[in-house]
Amino acid sequence: MRASRTRSWLLGVVTVALALTACSAEPTDPPAAGDGSDEVTQPIIGPDFSTIFAEGDSPWYTEIPVDAPIDPRSEEFVAELVEDDSNPVVSVNGWTIPVYEADASTPRYTVEPTEDYLPGWALQDVPIPDAAAPDPQDDGHMVVVDREEGCVYEFWQARREGSGWTASWANATPTDGDGIYPDGLSSRASGLSSIAGLIWPQELAAGEIDHALAFAYPNTRDGGPVPPATASDGRTESDTALPEGARLRLDPSIDIEALGLSPALEAIAEALQTYGMILVDTSGGMALNAASPQTYENYPYPPSWSADIWADLSAIPFESMQVLPVGSQTERNSGPPAINRCNEGALQGGDDDE
Repeated sequence: MRASRTRSWLLGVVTVALALTACSAEPTDPPAAGDGSDEVTQPIIGPDFSTIFAEGDSPWYTEIPVDAPIDPRSEEFVAELVEDDSNPVVSVNGWTIPVYEADASTPRYTVEPTEDYLPGWALQDVPIPDAAAPDPQDDGHMVVVDREEGCVYEFWQARREGSGWTASWANATPTDGDGIYPDGLSSRASGLSSIAGLIWPQELAAGEIDHALAFAYPNTRDGGPVPPATASDGRTESDTALPEGARLRLDPSIDIEALGLSPALEAIAEALQTYGMILVDTSGGMALNAASPQTYENYPYPPSWSADIWADLSAIPFESMQVLPVGSQTERNSGPPAINRCNEGALQGGDDDE
């Protein structure tokens, strides 16, 4: 998935500008998502963080009322959303987020980003399991959750270096927060936590997803984000392009059962109808994200999903999405970096207040 980020902030009297760019091939020829018999029958052994940020005032867990107002330009926005030649997909076996669990026994590291985005920034005492590995694609996303400490550690282009770890960018946020980095400095371009909005295999097995889904598409609008996003790598000048942070939902009048979807796609469609999806990044094609299977002991998704990096979502009528009121775009956050109890001490000379 293509991801480029531009962020800037003022620290003291020094303006630090940064540009983050990672490129990928556009999703093409995704595998079939399977019919109703394509179900996972073996136990799912691996992490389930589907309720992370549920305790906070998080937009991800807010149901959309059936009579919610719709943006007056919704049809124009959706027309541009679906005009891309590639099918809508879910990124499963790459270009997604591996998530690992840590506890008091997990080895600890100092992770200092290699890019000079902010002098002196380095996460301290970061738990990273020995078996952890970033996503193999160029973005190299990786997340570690420490439930005991209540922290989510997020990395962009993470990699082992000697006996330690480094990344192009790293930050952390509390699990009982809202999953929004107020300074825009998450590992996603939008400033939203990269673990928020993932599709988890346990949810598909249960046939129910109780939160909004994260998605990316190519034509993100330039000029800044809209809430809940706090940053943006939008690059499209079209006024019918969606800004990062935009929220959409599947038309509630659609009878999902009548679509004849596989169990996995039916759960996704119902989540899109009830909670919607939030634009979090720029990509080579429209894509949702499933938690990476590399953190599970056995393949946790429908067998047909293992055939390629992406699984096809074209059976879901994305042309029937509705855009909630978009509102005015805001400036990219100009800092300073927000310090919380999970990243305090990272910024040398920074403010340790929560």
